[in-house]
Amino acid sequence: MELTTEIVRELLDYDQETGIFVWKVRERKWFNREQDFKRWNARFAGEVAGTLKKGVTGYVSLTISVFGKLHKAHRLVFIWMGEVLPDQVDHLNRKSLDNRWKNLDASSAKENTKNKSRQSNNTSGVTGVSWNKATGKWSAQVWLCGKKKHLGLFTDLSEAAQVVKEFRLANGYSDGHGKELAVYLDNTGS
Repeated sequence: MELTTEIVRELLDYDQETGIFVWKVRERKWFNREQDFKRWNARFAGEVAGTLKKGVTGYVSLTISVFGKLHKAHRLVFIWMGEVLPDQVDHLNRKSLDNRWKNLDASSAKENTKNKSRQSNNTSGVTGVSWNKATGKWSAQVWLCGKKKHLGLFTDLSEAAQVVKEFRLANGYSDGHGKELAVYLDNTGS
């Protein structure tokens, strides 16, 4: 069954200010058996919807199962709002669980990569800069349009960081790209 705005709104309440989905009481028409109808509403109606899922890349998102199929909550927001479902959804503040409408933006893969948080496994403290053991220098590199751009090797970390910063500025990255570690469990929007 294709999810439409009407179906999603019939099944779920969405608060644009908090980004939280809550299950609505479901009508009998959604169930084959009376006992399933009663059991589902007793257990889920009025409860916050969703489960945290961590993808293979470590990206944590809220997923909501609708008719046995998992949907990312930030994508359900677009359906609930009656908007065209984009290729990707960008969390503007880079907090993957902050699904407030004002924090979500229709995006493409290319655009979305320009607003990423610093990864938790980053050891230099600068996205795009890593230590190259073979040369004993800092390596500066950036992904652009699916290709890795090598920007040079540097003895000074701040020099490498500056080169990466200037490259991103010249190529349309967000101001916040790579500035802070990804924070997944903070849904406050702060």
